[in-house]
Amino acid sequence: MVHGPAHLNFWLPYFKEVVDNTLILVRNKEVFHWLSENYPRWHIAYAKEYTDIDKLLPNFKFLSHMYYSSNTGNTIHTLKYNEITHIFLGHGDSDKSASAHKYFRVYDEIWVSGQAHIDRFKNAGFDVDLMTFKKVGRPPLRNILKNNKIDWRDRMELSVLYLPTWEGVYEESNYSSIHLSSELLQSIRALTETSQISAKFHPVTGSRDIQYSTLPIDLSQQLTPQNIKVVDKEVSVSELVAKSNIFICDISAVVSECLAADCPIFVYLPKDKNIVIAQSDISYEDYCYTFSDIAEFKNLFTKVILNGDDYLSVQRKHAIRYIISEFETENLVFEQLLAEISLNSVQKVNLLSVNRQ
Repeated sequence: MVHGPAHLNFWLPYFKEVVDNTLILVRNKEVFHWLSENYPRWHIAYAKEYTDIDKLLPNFKFLSHMYYSSNTGNTIHTLKYNEITHIFLGHGDSDKSASAHKYFRVYDEIWVSGQAHIDRFKNAGFDVDLMTFKKVGRPPLRNILKNNKIDWRDRMELSVLYLPTWEGVYEESNYSSIHLSSELLQSIRALTETSQISAKFHPVTGSRDIQYSTLPIDLSQQLTPQNIKVVDKEVSVSELVAKSNIFICDISAVVSECLAADCPIFVYLPKDKNIVIAQSDISYEDYCYTFSDIAEFKNLFTKVILNGDDYLSVQRKHAIRYIISEFETENLVFEQLLAEISLNSVQKVNLLSVNRQ
């Protein structure tokens, strides 16, 4: 299982709108075939080995900027080309430990959603004045931000969306609630039989811990009779967020996607292990209802949803500005930066890299 399609779908629509001369560099054959099928008009290059990179890039004398959608070890194969401006885009915004570590120093620029990501580096001991950050907002959340002006209670009937993350590369970054999935979803159904309940599991669930590899299928079969829908992994999170008004998440980038909707968010924070995070200047407890077990979740859900005490509503609005950069998102700052680079790089090529293997 690979992350590439989700990472590409996050950015490609905006490159398509602004820049014609973009080459997509892929390091995974499965992603290459997926791209060829879904984006047949794009220029796509597949480079399996580092020697393929050295054969490819010298043929693009006018290559100007290279954008990275994730941090992986094989980025060293392209970063050595000094004549290229290397820009980290990422594929979300979260407090996962991978959001702020020393490898980021290899990039010429780091494009972030908002001030929260910069503060994660500051709080991790980096001298942020020596790094080049640009706030670009979260383009995929633009329409959700526009539609959040109506109070969440008045938008639709109760519609709960559960978005657990996967089990992580290492145990210290295992923020997932998937071991509680069945009990958690059935608890919601028991609390409110009239609500719609959907769950979308991370596309690579079970890739490190094989016991969870069939979890989405198993739960779909188990929970369908209870009118709990397990959504296909290919459905975009943004599409689901737009149709929901209550969210249950783990520590992951989907928290900021849900935040854009300005609805109650319940976040699972495991307390039975030493979890490493990259902390900004506000914590999840400041704008999300956090829980570490089913009993705690039930009490919070009853208080906030069933009894109508959404006591973090004001703090959520502050978090939207701080994490998502509402102004930059709504005013197309990302597209403007791309357009400026394109205009200043006549006859040059941009390269969007997907380095998952």
